[in-house]
Amino acid sequence: MAVVRQETIVNVFPSSDENRRLVIAVEQLPDSASRLVLRQETFSSDVGWFVQSQVAIEPEQVPALKMSLGRAGAPKIQHRSRELPRVPAMTLRFDGAAPGAAG
Repeated sequence: MAVVRQETIVNVFPSSDENRRLVIAVEQLPDSASRLVLRQETFSSDVGWFVQSQVAIEPEQVPALKMSLGRAGAPKIQHRSRELPRVPAMTLRFDGAAPGAAG
C-alpha cells in the first residue's frame, strides 16, 4: 500500500541561478503530526523541478527557528560581491606593557 503524503507549500525562494530554488513546505503524513521541510530543488528540462536535498524541522524546533529568523533589530543579510577588496594588515602596539603580563 502506498503512503500518500500531503503538503502545503509555504514559500518558494528563487536563487541567483534560475535552475535552483529553496522551497519551504508543511508536510503531513497519515497518522502523524505535520512538520516543516526545507528543500533545495533543481530544474531540468527533462523532468522539471526535483529535490536535491531536504531537511525536516521537527515541531518542537519551529519556535526556535522563528525566533532566530524574526529577531527585531537583527542585522540584514547583505550580498557581497565575489571579489573582496584587499585590506592591509595592521599591527597593534601596546606601549608600556610587559610581554605576558596581565593587568
